[in-house]
Amino acid sequence: MSMSSTFRFALGGFRFEGRMEPHALDLSADLGPLPFSAEDREGRARWRTVLDAADPRAADRHVLGGDGHVHFESGTALDAPLDRTALFQALTIVMLGLRNRVTTAPQVRPVKRFRAERES
Repeated sequence: MSMSSTFRFALGGFRFEGRMEPHALDLSADLGPLPFSAEDREGRARWRTVLDAADPRAADRHVLGGDGHVHFESGTALDAPLDRTALFQALTIVMLGLRNRVTTAPQVRPVKRFRAERES
């Protein structure tokens, strides 16, 4: 019998999804699309730097998904069973760490659409 539970919350304009198991907490969020160079060359370069530096074995990491979006993923192993107190402690640590990284990472901007016009 599975003892996992799922939950969702929004913070800073992003939706997070979590899964709790007796000794683990998994958390993920879609941080938006990686901008195209024509839309935001510097933002794309900054995100590429963040993504290229990401350690795939790290508990908290940014990854580029198959959908072209930047995702945050976190997998936290806990020494004790995950109760309410341990959940809030783990979430606080993960979110404070993410906040510190996001303030130095590029901001996700709304996608600008270009309109081509021809002169007659």
